[in-house]
Amino acid sequence: MKSGLGYILFLIFFVIAHGAKFTRFYLVLMEEKGLRFFDVLFLYARTTLVNLLIPFKLGELYRAAAVSRMTGSPGTGISSVVVDRFFDTLALLTIILPFEAFFVRYVNPVPAVLFFIMLMLFLLYLTFAPSYRYINRYIIQTKKSERAMLTLLFLDGADKWYQYIRRLVTGRSPLILWASYIGWGAELLALRFLSLPGGRYFGISEFNAYINSIFLLGVSDISVLYRSYAALILLCFTLVLFARFLVRKKGRPHIKAKRGF
Repeated sequence: MKSGLGYILFLIFFVIAHGAKFTRFYLVLMEEKGLRFFDVLFLYARTTLVNLLIPFKLGELYRAAAVSRMTGSPGTGISSVVVDRFFDTLALLTIILPFEAFFVRYVNPVPAVLFFIMLMLFLLYLTFAPSYRYINRYIIQTKKSERAMLTLLFLDGADKWYQYIRRLVTGRSPLILWASYIGWGAELLALRFLSLPGGRYFGISEFNAYINSIFLLGVSDISVLYRSYAALILLCFTLVLFARFLVRKKGRPHIKAKRGF
């Protein structure tokens, strides 16, 4: 009875976790013209499955390629993955660092350095626009050398990527961040209930080990088990969505292939 309840609660919180993570991903892309809800859901399911099967988050390269093909914009594809990863990692780090500082009494250097880098990137984002305008105007008015022209080209390229990212997060960043916190909170509860059937203890140390295994800092038994169940569930869900895609495509042959893959 206890095992059955544990699996049921695990499945419930697993669905909530990935529902929140999909919501975050959808919020990033929701203003892209021509994207259908089903297409984004299918893309999320299969790219998340690939991420579970391929180590080192290399599945994010596939996700960037898939979004690029779906939107017809490589800049949007890369930027959407960068934004999604940024908010996901930010939420995770603001959970793990206080946990380590107050409960474990030891802060792993990799998450700490990563948090510092993300803080610097956030400050860069906040200060980029005024800095870009000032430097651009200064070079145009006072410099005529070849090096100055190369600097202008670099600044224009940086501004293009800034505009991509700004368009994806403007007005939605609080919602994206909240979706990240809900996703991680539900995932941790899913882990807690997954540990019940096997009689495993899941406390602060196990939680810390699981989080650090995400950063490749050691191995967590519950992480291996969770990834196995997650891959199986997402495989079944992806196959269901794929079957529906084939039915839709057969009934509506004018649907472009890029909308599916």
